[in-house]
Amino acid sequence: MKWIKETKGKRQAAIGAVFLVVFLSLVMALSCAEFYKRYKEQVIHTEESQLLTIAGIIGNNLDMFLNEQLEQIDLFYSSENGLLGEKMQMNRKISYFLDKNEKLYNWIRLICPDGRQILYKAGTEPFYEAAEAEHTPAGHATNAQITGKKISEETGWYEMYIEKQVEANGAVYDLVLSMDLEQLYRQIVEPVKIGKGGYSIVKDQDTYIIMHHVKSQIGLEALEDRQKMYTQLDLDDLKQWLERQNKEDKGAGLIHTYIWDNPELKAVKRVAAFQAIYIQGERWIVNSTIPLTELSQPLDTMMEILVGIAVLYMVLLITATVYILYNRFRTISQYREIAYLKEINQGMEMVAKKNDEIRHYQRIQSLGMMASHIAHEFNNYLTPVLIYSELLENDDTISEENRQMIHEITDSVDKASDLSKKLLAFSRQDTGIRLERLDFAQEVRKAMSVVRQLVPAAITLKTKIPDTPQYALVRQGMAEHILMNLCKNAFQAMEQSDKKELTVELAEMGTDQLCLRISDTGCGIPEDVQKKIFEPFYTTKGSRQGTGLGLSVVRNIIASVGGKIEVESRQGEGTTFLLMIPKSSSEEEGNLRKRLKSVSRIAIISEDARMSAYKGKKFEKTGQIEVYTHPAALLDRVQKTPSFYGLIIADEVLPMMNGIELCEMIRRMNPEIRLLLLSEQDGSDVQWYLNNGMIDRFMLKQDFFSEFEEAIKAK
Repeated sequence: MKWIKETKGKRQAAIGAVFLVVFLSLVMALSCAEFYKRYKEQVIHTEESQLLTIAGIIGNNLDMFLNEQLEQIDLFYSSENGLLGEKMQMNRKISYFLDKNEKLYNWIRLICPDGRQILYKAGTEPFYEAAEAEHTPAGHATNAQITGKKISEETGWYEMYIEKQVEANGAVYDLVLSMDLEQLYRQIVEPVKIGKGGYSIVKDQDTYIIMHHVKSQIGLEALEDRQKMYTQLDLDDLKQWLERQNKEDKGAGLIHTYIWDNPELKAVKRVAAFQAIYIQGERWIVNSTIPLTELSQPLDTMMEILVGIAVLYMVLLITATVYILYNRFRTISQYREIAYLKEINQGMEMVAKKNDEIRHYQRIQSLGMMASHIAHEFNNYLTPVLIYSELLENDDTISEENRQMIHEITDSVDKASDLSKKLLAFSRQDTGIRLERLDFAQEVRKAMSVVRQLVPAAITLKTKIPDTPQYALVRQGMAEHILMNLCKNAFQAMEQSDKKELTVELAEMGTDQLCLRISDTGCGIPEDVQKKIFEPFYTTKGSRQGTGLGLSVVRNIIASVGGKIEVESRQGEGTTFLLMIPKSSSEEEGNLRKRLKSVSRIAIISEDARMSAYKGKKFEKTGQIEVYTHPAALLDRVQKTPSFYGLIIADEVLPMMNGIELCEMIRRMNPEIRLLLLSEQDGSDVQWYLNNGMIDRFMLKQDFFSEFEEAIKAK
């Protein structure tokens, strides 16, 4: 007793130490998580400030550059410099200006007082154009002014128009200069690098993109055009961001957007900032952004340091705890060794017992295979006897007396053949998962026709089976298997009894159950044994007379259909087994009709072309059916909204993964969703997934189409 108390006290001390370690570890983990969270917020805030500064610098540079260009144009084409005295001098001046700014300006148009238009392009000779040119002056502009912009048909980029009125030879000429905004982007915006994946863009006051590193985005309205072009994308975050840009002159934040130069349009979370600038009264927006993942490097480094510190702390703490506990428990090591030896001895005895049980089960399995083979061979031997007896019976030379004897031989062979077929069917019983709505009363009657042939002459068999159909969700041959096991036990129990009477009765129990009652007048079962009779391999008959598997198998069969089994017994009076089986009404839910009443959406995932017929169909007036052919699309939908579908019907054969793997992934996303697996073959391999809730039901395809079509039929 003293040793027990000491052991108990030290066990409590060990538990306390473990709890202390766990508590301190939890505190450390929470502290690291909180530090990481705050540090991440600080990094993002700092990056937002930097991006806001970058956007402001780019905006100022654009404003300054454009103002400088306007001043340069005013100065260059000023009449005071004396270079515009002759028309030839003007031509040379325009050509010189284009050559000097070759990449910045696409062309310059000179509009003469008489309406003629001369177009100048760098590297080419000037030529006259028709009166209706690509861009005509909006009005008289003494000083250079920005008058508009348009996407160039040649480059695909925006070109901005600058107008200037000049005097020469006593006449007034209009100049229209086309500035290439691509070159403006390359000179001012693009050189400002923002990490590896960062960039800046420029939008006008109507949120049209006028400068962007992805050419396909040039000219798009930042929201509406993208919504039309990329209908599959979620642009709600972008919409809120643009609304903010329209209301504020500057700001920063996190935004969910996409990589526009990626063919797959991969989603990305970005840190972004914007700054509004005003170019001669028109509001432009400079937007600078960087992927959030690029900021993770310092965060990851910090996290690695924190994890390293935490691991080191844990190692030191565990080492200290182990050392302390080792010193405390060292004095009872001998007692532990004795306990270990006892446990090892018990374990070895248990292993030996289990090995005996396994060998016993293998012998029983071999006997079952032999019984099936013997039934086959027995039937083969009966076949020639039946054939020759029928030939003799039809032979006209046989006397009537002999013909009668041959007829009796034929009848006996027919009965023996029928018995052989029933034994063979019994040895091949369906142990799969498929349940059928059957008349259980009829199943019991068929089973009793087999049992009657095996009843010993000294035993009186009584049956009470209702004539009206009693429907239940059961398996073919299930009643035969159950009654053969229980009746055989009853026969053996009544061998020494004075009264030998076996009663089999089927009756309704309430409104939702059937009760199969098997009673005998045998020796009965002791009360202490009744608790063990359903254990596998437990038998009171000895290894030569019983296997110990019969009642265990019966219990498993009953449990597989949602029923239960009970035993009532008194020694010397007899035993009664009560088998309760759920009834199946005429409006059984197995046909899917009732189940669909609580479902608003159904998803079918299959490459079977027949499934496409259900796409867009309605059920129960408001229910919708959607059909997928690839798991990725369905998983994306369920991941975004786990409760979007109430029922998912999955084919076992799918691309990338099988139906079971898909159901497992969906079950993790939404444990409440109903999952139905379809297959072309028997589903005995999916029993484990049914038992563990990975799928709710299995159906063969040929059964599914008829049942599902009936279920969704409009009322």
